[in-house]
Amino acid sequence: MSNRQLYPFMKALKFLIIVSLLLPLYWAKPVQAVETGNTLLQQSDFEDGTVQQWVGRGGVEVLAANAAAARSGAYGLAVSGRTSTWHGPSLDVTSQLEIGQTYEFIGWVKLPAGAANANISMSLQRTLPAGTRYENIASGAVTASGWTKLQATFKMLEPATQVAVYFEVPGSATASFYLDDFRFERQPDLGPIIIEDIPSLKAAFAGKFLIGSAFTNDELLTVPDKQLLSKHFNSVTPGNVLKWDSTEPQENVFNFTEADAAVAFGVQNGQQVRGHTLVWHSQTPDWVFRDANGNLVSKAVLYARMQNHIQTVMERYEGKIYAWDVVNEVIDASQPDGLRRSLWYQIAGEEYIEKAFEFAHAVDPTVKLFINDYNTHESAKSQALYNLITRLQAKGVPVDGVGHQTHISLYYPTLAEIESSIIKFKALGLETHITELDISVYSDNSQAYDTFPAELKQRQANLYKALFQVFLRHTDTVTNVTLWGKDDAHTWLRTFPVTRNNWPLLFDERLQSKPAYWSVLEAVQTPEGPLVPAAPTGLTATAGSMQVQLAWNAVAGATSYTVKRATTSGGPYTTLSADVSGSVYNDTAVTNGTTYYYIIQAANSAGTGAASAEAVATPSGTTDPEQPSGALAVAYRLGDNNAGDNQLKPQFIIKNNGTTPVAMSGLKIRYWYTIDGEKQQNFFSDYAQVGNGHVSGSFVKLSTPRTGADYYVELSFGSGAGSIPAGGTSGEIHTRIHKSDWTNFSETDDYSFNSTRTTYADYTKVTLYQNGNLVWGTEPS
Repeated sequence: MSNRQLYPFMKALKFLIIVSLLLPLYWAKPVQAVETGNTLLQQSDFEDGTVQQWVGRGGVEVLAANAAAARSGAYGLAVSGRTSTWHGPSLDVTSQLEIGQTYEFIGWVKLPAGAANANISMSLQRTLPAGTRYENIASGAVTASGWTKLQATFKMLEPATQVAVYFEVPGSATASFYLDDFRFERQPDLGPIIIEDIPSLKAAFAGKFLIGSAFTNDELLTVPDKQLLSKHFNSVTPGNVLKWDSTEPQENVFNFTEADAAVAFGVQNGQQVRGHTLVWHSQTPDWVFRDANGNLVSKAVLYARMQNHIQTVMERYEGKIYAWDVVNEVIDASQPDGLRRSLWYQIAGEEYIEKAFEFAHAVDPTVKLFINDYNTHESAKSQALYNLITRLQAKGVPVDGVGHQTHISLYYPTLAEIESSIIKFKALGLETHITELDISVYSDNSQAYDTFPAELKQRQANLYKALFQVFLRHTDTVTNVTLWGKDDAHTWLRTFPVTRNNWPLLFDERLQSKPAYWSVLEAVQTPEGPLVPAAPTGLTATAGSMQVQLAWNAVAGATSYTVKRATTSGGPYTTLSADVSGSVYNDTAVTNGTTYYYIIQAANSAGTGAASAEAVATPSGTTDPEQPSGALAVAYRLGDNNAGDNQLKPQFIIKNNGTTPVAMSGLKIRYWYTIDGEKQQNFFSDYAQVGNGHVSGSFVKLSTPRTGADYYVELSFGSGAGSIPAGGTSGEIHTRIHKSDWTNFSETDDYSFNSTRTTYADYTKVTLYQNGNLVWGTEPS
């Protein structure tokens, strides 16, 4: 056997040896306990002709076993006489509930003949030491034509003096309805067996980054929950008890009982504790912002209260909390300066953010101080946060890191968007924490599943693996990855944004490992290490007049794409763009009648992957009178085809058809429109291939209105935008305009608006100026 023939064999043998060494550590999956079925605790079939312990919540309802209400058998429960939306039948289940056990509630509901359709909810009322809580656990659209099943899973997490299940009609105070075949069941108690017999996440990621979990104090009441937290996580985040409304509900009246217990748990288990959060627009008591008369306080008073709170809380946990989310969710990309118009901002402007970090640093200079936000993968929000941090750094404000919450879904965002954001902030020299990670199984709020579909389990596992591979590629900046909950019974996504089942975490409701858990382990033990992304698939080239639009499937792990073009099949190819962030590209530097051949390559920090299959297109069409030739041109398309909403969203590409590069800093675009009600206006660059920070917009009111215009917005470009090469383009520039009071525009009569331009095409009603001279388009008369 030659060396060349021997190589594949030796490579395979090496791989088998590596796998065999890893098997005892990671692949000895314990045998899952066999489910024997739920235990029926209570059933209401009403076949004895009674209401079987159900009572009316309001005391006015009429409950009766009735043949017309029967789904099966002879009787069901008829509910009538309701006079409030919360009225309905209620059943006390207190004596049958145990801490740490998981239960299922199932009921069938229907409306009487002739009744209008309605939504009916199944809810729980729990009386706790801190007060009474009402939780909607299942809802459904109900009709008179058939029975609707309401089903929910509920884990008993904390002691309660009374628990009742009830049915109500939130949208109607008087609707009558039927209930039958109600079942209350306990799921099998599998115990903590799997907790002890599987690899520890914190051990698997040792030397990479801390692996953490948020938790609520009810998880400290049961041994299995505490075991799971201590076994797998070397970082913990108390989810609520360190927030302002918990620690200082009234001025200078501090309550640290719950916070002390949470922090002590982490310290006793040798875990790093993240503090969440010191300053936030939500869960901050209103007294912080107001005086005795209800008016907003002065900046000085606000700062005094902020400093007192930060000092008192941080001093109490000095040496116990290693990192704090100092400010949380302060970004609003729709605002000119990118900042949320919270009461903090209304009183003190951007300065309150500076003060929060300065106050925190003064208390404990050794603690790591973070700014934390959600949707940091979105280009506009990412840029607004980036700009804020650079302003803070320029002033010497002590910011140590950025927290990316990373609440994502199986359907969005792309991994490329997430990785690009990590790379973006790495350039600022900051630590990166993934602070609130979970993966919803839904694409929108209309979906709901009774059980977790097997296909989605695997999709979630694949995404978790790919996501952790992204984090592992950036261990030079990613120092902590924290999941927002350890198991699916402790996820906020079961009540937000709507009430429904969701399974976003690594362990299920009974603390059993899910495919997602094992896929995360696979990510860290992959012997090949960081990999270059695969070749893109699904490349299509759609020809138009003077343009070719490319689209392809996003590639896992890719942070950018390179687009190449040739005029002969197989090349040689020239690079059109080496830094495309999305999975679409519009080539407007083409000539009608010429055939073009395209390939795409995906790239990340490990390198550039193989090329896609070739796609071919031949642009064609007649010359549009609005598309004259020239050295510079502007292509335009609609970003929003609703001509009567509260935003203008024109999008542009500047084309250089000349033979020499053109500096973008010497160019200005004008988009002409009517304001439809004089108000202050705000401009945003939502996306620009040259960088959002290099695009600015200013509004000019015309002294004399013109046809279709009493204003124009003028786009300018900073020196960092660079130059447009000969035969090249600026790339896409997405803009957005709205009035300060969010009133609507009427775009149909705007000079530059064109409802037919859904793809980029040269357009003379958008004008371009070079060094102050009109070089493209026609101004309105």
